Amino acid sequence: MRCTITGRDISISAGGRGPMRRRLIAWTILTCGLLAVAVWTVLGPPNHPTGPHLPSRSVTAAR
Repeated sequence: MRCTITGRDISISAGGRGPMRRRLIAWTILTCGLLAVAVWTVLGPPNHPTGPHLPSRSVTAAR
């Protein structure tokens, strides 16, 4: 990081690393998303039903 003071102007720069960091973050998010879609496609959705599984609401617990 570099801070330059010229007259009344102050500029702060990250040394050109700002765009590179943004690209890395975007690449990471996109890669994780594509990996999740690929795994979901190959393995399929989970086999368990959605929703909370409370023992007090099951049929065997009501007996």
